Amino acid sequence: MPTCNILGEINVFLQCDATTTLEIIFTSLEIDTYHNGKFLKKITKPNGRIRINKPQSSSLAKINVVDNIAFPFSFWFKKPTANLYYKSETLQLPRPLIQGSLEINAKKLVLQFVIDAPYKALQVKVKHTYTQKQFR
Repeated sequence: MPTCNILGEINVFLQCDATTTLEIIFTSLEIDTYHNGKFLKKITKPNGRIRINKPQSSSLAKINVVDNIAFPFSFWFKKPTANLYYKSETLQLPRPLIQGSLEINAKKLVLQFVIDAPYKALQVKVKHTYTQKQFR
């Protein structure tokens, strides 16, 4: 089975002027939830998808999270400059999401964030792990 460098593909897309949207479909999406640091639940979905948009002449790009446990959302992040490993604090998360981070390497894309609540004790941490990019 062929393999794909996920970060490499994203970097090539972000450097190319031909298109403004890239959709990546992954064989597996695992969504883990935590409350007060304790594991709550794991949801596994096939065919997890994200869409990446790049505005003209910007150092930022946007990821649209298509598969989620509550509602679709998007966030801005700094364009990667490395080819092997990338980690960034996410920018401009929509409310009620806070404290997000994005990590990408050759084999997976990991998005983490907290669903905010009026009281810290009610917050839920969510981790999306996308693996095994599908080939079309």
